Amino acid sequence: MIRKFIFFIIIISIFQNLKSQDIRIGLYHKFDVKTLVFKPLKGAYYLENDKGFKEKIRGNDVIYITLVGDQISVWGIEKHMGLSQKIAISPKRENSMYSLEPAFPALKKRRYEGKLEIAIHPEDKLTIINQVGFEKYVASVVEAESGTRAKHEYYKSQAIISRTYALNHIDRHENENFNLCDDVHCQVYKGIQTRNKTIHSAVSTTKGLVITDENRQLITAAFHSNSGGFTINSEDVWSAAMPYLRGKKDPYWADQHNSHWTDTILLSDWVDFMEHIGIQLPEKYDPDIIFSFNQSVRVRNMTVAGQLVPLKHVRNKFKLRSTFFSIYPENDKLIVKGRGYGHGVGLSQEGAMQMARMGKSYEEIIDFYYHNVELMNIDSTTYLTRLLSQ
Repeated sequence: MIRKFIFFIIIISIFQNLKSQDIRIGLYHKFDVKTLVFKPLKGAYYLENDKGFKEKIRGNDVIYITLVGDQISVWGIEKHMGLSQKIAISPKRENSMYSLEPAFPALKKRRYEGKLEIAIHPEDKLTIINQVGFEKYVASVVEAESGTRAKHEYYKSQAIISRTYALNHIDRHENENFNLCDDVHCQVYKGIQTRNKTIHSAVSTTKGLVITDENRQLITAAFHSNSGGFTINSEDVWSAAMPYLRGKKDPYWADQHNSHWTDTILLSDWVDFMEHIGIQLPEKYDPDIIFSFNQSVRVRNMTVAGQLVPLKHVRNKFKLRSTFFSIYPENDKLIVKGRGYGHGVGLSQEGAMQMARMGKSYEEIIDFYYHNVELMNIDSTTYLTRLLSQ
């Protein structure tokens, strides 16, 4: 059983640009956004730029923010609000809400709380930063990563994992003046979605809880969709062997949405790939023999003509759901039958959801998927305040 306790630690904060208990998220990070539409949905806002301009934004206003050369141009419905290098839009009161909709490129509208900052990115696009309460961020990540139909105990485990992951990677985009981005490079964050009560209850109930290793250091809280029956060691996917990310048999994977999958690879594409990665094929060979491959438990490599082929390279090249697959040649193609979805390291989300449906607690879920870890409450100490403070 995981031991829960409160620890006190003195840490020198390296995050001098953060407001207490807030986190800064880079929005639409993987897109080259050049035009953005801002609209208040609840409450009033103030818009300021780096040249001293200040304007109140009310509920009926629509603000158009466009990158024009090396300047940010801001237009309201009736007037131009100037050119600048940086703007900030701040709520007059807490719990205000606004929508953002990129117009170039055209992307889906989302809703957010907190402060908005917009600057010019060196790569000729807008840097869009949402400064929001840390626990509100966690709740949004839990919904974006897990959906809205899981059990309360599962959401508790995901909240702890997302909180741990965020704090452990909080300086990942320090050179871009924010903490984390909003896509899978960090964690998926889509702002305000449904305000699911079960999720918010789970985040509130676990407030401050994080996962640490034997040395009381935050773990890399890796997770994936479905293990296919076996999780995998961290070094089988990445370079580092982490003692808490050990592969094991997972009995909770079956009969889920991502338990099984099938894909097809053209034989000609497969042969080209073999040649590209340096596999020497015989002049004459039977594809049914040389390319057949079966794994009943997870392995790292397959053997082709006596040479090792890392399965993670196969997965990346052909965009397969996991490395847990078998190959069956059939005429001019290869039938790929696989199990699970994702890298297979750490917690299996569908497995954890099944554990919660079976009545397992969030402590049992975390204890099953992470080896020899502890839960610590940093909210009751100075740790989080120092980590997220000026």
